[in-house]
Amino acid sequence: MEDNIDINSKLKNLLNILEDWGKTETNVPGVKIIKIPAKKDVPERLGIEINPVDSSGRSIKKTGNIVLTNMELFNMYSDLFNNQKIIELMEEIEDLRKELCPNSNDKHEKIVFKI
Repeated sequence: MEDNIDINSKLKNLLNILEDWGKTETNVPGVKIIKIPAKKDVPERLGIEINPVDSSGRSIKKTGNIVLTNMELFNMYSDLFNNQKIIELMEEIEDLRKELCPNSNDKHEKIVFKI
């Protein structure tokens, strides 16, 4: 990893040159740095957008799924992604998705699912 002073300097430069909601690639596939505009009392800042890539290196979705702006939020997401109950639930949902017709337009009432 580069020297922290150099990284800090580059991040400050990005904050100055990126337009609001502008993004720049990183050397980590699926991770971009995004400029989040100022809002009320919160100054403009940088965040991390995560959008996994496929085997050819293309983003899976048009826009990323998560914007992280601080370490505490990152740790919260990390805890969720590593929670065994969430992993098992995702596996079951994936199995069910494979069984369902992809063109199903059934409307369902809101259900709170206890895990």
